[in-house]
Amino acid sequence: MQTRLTRFLWTVLAAIFLIEAWLWDVLGGLVARFVAALPIAALRRRLQHLIDTLPPAFALALFIVPILVVLPFKIAGLALIAGGRVVAGGCVFLAAKTVGLGVTAFIFDVCHARLMTLLWFARFYALVIAFRDWAHTKIDPYKAAIRARIAQLRENLRARFASEAPALTRKLTALRARMHARGRETP
Repeated sequence: MQTRLTRFLWTVLAAIFLIEAWLWDVLGGLVARFVAALPIAALRRRLQHLIDTLPPAFALALFIVPILVVLPFKIAGLALIAGGRVVAGGCVFLAAKTVGLGVTAFIFDVCHARLMTLLWFARFYALVIAFRDWAHTKIDPYKAAIRARIAQLRENLRARFASEAPALTRKLTALRARMHARGRETP
């Protein structure tokens, strides 16, 4: 039997994983759109062709490069935070995380087919996808409850403002008339 703390920790882990997965999707899409906007579509096609002709280990190395390049910036951000410069460190860390995740997602998209030829990588990828599905089963009920609560709050606000609308409308009309009259008084 799981304790409450264990269930809570698994739920937090699932939420963190889903946030990372969401960022992966969003940032990967943004980087893909950015690259598509640049006049380098031919370069992307050549890179795709090159990756398809090289051994899968090269694709794996290429996939890992952005992680290694961004790591010193993440460490610098954490060092700034540890040194008391929380805002600067947080900005450096988040910028490094965002750029690294976006570029890694883009490169993964380019290398995906070649990486899947590595049996162990394909199994690991399937495991990550299964974990993502499990995380959704853990978090989706909370998301649904939050959405229902927000919908209820919106409905309560609409009802409240609807009942107060005539008075609010009169006040806004009077305020507008005063502001308009002041505008005419000024030469």
